[in-house]
Amino acid sequence: MSHRSFSVFRKIFSEFSKLPLRGVAIKQQTAYTHKSELLASLQQVKTFHTTPIVAKDKITINLIDRKGEKHTTSANIDDTILDVVLDNELNFESFGVCEGTVSCSTCHVIFEDGVYSLLEEPLMDEMDMLDLACGLTETSRLGCQVYLTKEMDNCTVTLPREITDARDV
Repeated sequence: MSHRSFSVFRKIFSEFSKLPLRGVAIKQQTAYTHKSELLASLQQVKTFHTTPIVAKDKITINLIDRKGEKHTTSANIDDTILDVVLDNELNFESFGVCEGTVSCSTCHVIFEDGVYSLLEEPLMDEMDMLDLACGLTETSRLGCQVYLTKEMDNCTVTLPREITDARDV
């Protein structure tokens, strides 16, 4: 996180520290000059489980589990891969045990080359966790950090055969 981003992040939470906003993550930081702008921006704030209250456009996603079995499901745009697994109650052993806090690497997934090229660059925290993951590839990402887009419709995401919980390393 850049110094400017951190200071904006700190400003936002210092102004709203008394509100019950547990587990809040901000997808995009912006400078705010008025409280009304800040309040309007909170409508875009997501919790660690990012399923929207209002139904949004859906896409289809194919998940290949550690045993090689394919699970096809629908997912909300702007959900993470972790959200998709949780929302659809897919029982992938130890998947996302840190609940999206980027501290375990158990939601390590592998994307197809074409889909990987559509993704935003990973942040340093994610890269550090991926360094500890088993079966790392050129198209590896953490499922808790990848937000689904319309362009990802019908994509296939593969879980590596083995997992490492970075908290145990």
